[in-house]
Amino acid sequence: MKQFQYLLFICQALLFLLPLTGTAQVSEEGAVKKTIELFFEGFHQKDAQILTQTTDSLFTLNSVGNRGGKVVTTQTSGNAFVKAVLSREDSPTWNEKLLSFNIKIDGPLAHAWVGYEFWLGDTFSHCGVNSIHLMKQENTWKIINITDSRRRADCQ
Repeated sequence: MKQFQYLLFICQALLFLLPLTGTAQVSEEGAVKKTIELFFEGFHQKDAQILTQTTDSLFTLNSVGNRGGKVVTTQTSGNAFVKAVLSREDSPTWNEKLLSFNIKIDGPLAHAWVGYEFWLGDTFSHCGVNSIHLMKQENTWKIINITDSRRRADCQ
């Protein structure tokens, strides 16, 4: 009888703890999403402090697009990216609308697949996906790379 009671106690304890494991993953996904959203707030506001606070010192930006029927890629260092953001004209405003998030986490590594539309003022420019890699350093998620696709057609 004692063995049955012990087994019942163990099963109840596991059932109690089971929801907590999913909660930790959800809160980590929320922290990753918050980092990405904060990064884009800094991007929109031309705020170097936010941009550098949300990115790793080795951050890079890559873009994959189509030029003249040929797929090309460009790479920009984090410093060059921040300089470009800060030196852009105030008008038209840059607005990258984040449409969807698919976040995966494995320990200190996270990946977010984020659909977006890019607008210059009230004019649609392009759409695509941001493939964002982050790493967790000292309990803080930092963006280490963004690779985006860019297209003008087939935007949902």
